[in-house]
Amino acid sequence: MSKPEINNTLDHLFRQEYTKMVSLFTNRYSSALIDQIEDAVQESLLKAAKLWNSQPVPENPSAWLYRVANNQLIDQLRRQNKLVDYKTQKESKYEATSEFEFEEGELVDGQLRMIFACCHPSIKLQEQLMLSLKLLCGLSVKEIARALLKKEDATKKAITRAKQKFKLEVGELSVPEGEAINERLEAVLQVIYLLFNEGYKATEGDELIRYELCEEAIRLAFILTNAKDCYTSELNALIAMMLFKAARFPARIGKDGSLLTLEHQDRTLYRDDYIQWGWKFMQESSKAENTSVYQLEAAIASYYTVAASYEKTNWKVIFKLYDGLVKLKPSPVVKMSRVFVMSKVLGAHKALEAMADIESEFSEVQSFQALKAELYAEIRNFETAIFHLKKAINQAQNNTEKKFLEAKLLNWAAIQSV
Repeated sequence: MSKPEINNTLDHLFRQEYTKMVSLFTNRYSSALIDQIEDAVQESLLKAAKLWNSQPVPENPSAWLYRVANNQLIDQLRRQNKLVDYKTQKESKYEATSEFEFEEGELVDGQLRMIFACCHPSIKLQEQLMLSLKLLCGLSVKEIARALLKKEDATKKAITRAKQKFKLEVGELSVPEGEAINERLEAVLQVIYLLFNEGYKATEGDELIRYELCEEAIRLAFILTNAKDCYTSELNALIAMMLFKAARFPARIGKDGSLLTLEHQDRTLYRDDYIQWGWKFMQESSKAENTSVYQLEAAIASYYTVAASYEKTNWKVIFKLYDGLVKLKPSPVVKMSRVFVMSKVLGAHKALEAMADIESEFSEVQSFQALKAELYAEIRNFETAIFHLKKAINQAQNNTEKKFLEAKLLNWAAIQSV
């Protein structure tokens, strides 16, 4: 196996197993040991990176990682004289061993409990989101900061505070019952939503889409369907929204690795199985009497995905859906998305007027500058369009997106010079 293949294997394993490993060990040992558990999991990956560069990858690499992480954790506890404390709370069979046994059901239950542990009521909502993205999904501080539109330093401090509360307050992991589950499910769904969005448009690196983050978000949502009290209209709508968006993935990136906007995508590449699944969950969601944020977002995603062509997109219906969404969720992102759709229905001039109303919330956000540039280009004001596009390029951190914007800049500059 070549070095790039080994790195791909490790990256795949990290995304596939990180949540499972952290959840399993936290269930088996203690929430108070979360720092040691994270260290052990990360150490197992580092050992894999070193060993697998010089010797064959094990037949079952996942099992190898679990065993190494478990032994690493036990070694840490022995060095810190903590093992005896936790052996009194948990079964003493969890010792350093050449084998590490567990059942698939234990992994699913562990992750379900961990999802709710990260959303413990003693932890502030914003910190619940950050902690979940860190422990459940393995996102970096930088990725979390972008997902929540926060500064990196503030995000790092918030995660530290949240982990301290997690260690002191959570205790034994469990799935809440009755009214308690309703109170915490909202935060859990928001975590999954943010995770999917980070994968849908990656913060940094060469890849615009981080497919495994999106797959992880969908996987976590499906885990929630195992709990009867979690099987709500909101969960079904969230799953539908993710599936409708994921259906477009094969068409979002060209053969040369360039970004393809909705207008230029080959719709024959859209995944019909995801679309059919999306309709199934959408139908389940529609049984509720009230309309939720996730239902509106799922409906918007469905109209984008099932339109026969870009020209046949039903912008008027999507605009009405955004009018409803902005009332329930008046966030900067929703407001900006509504402005884009407004430009398709009412024209670029009206959209630019609306952008002025949200300028203070978005002036330093790359996507805001890119949209503003696009609207000015639409009314043939290329000088102002180029000004805002350059701002967007300077703020872009994803290389694929940056190349897309730079190509557009060259095109507009050529048009302006004519």
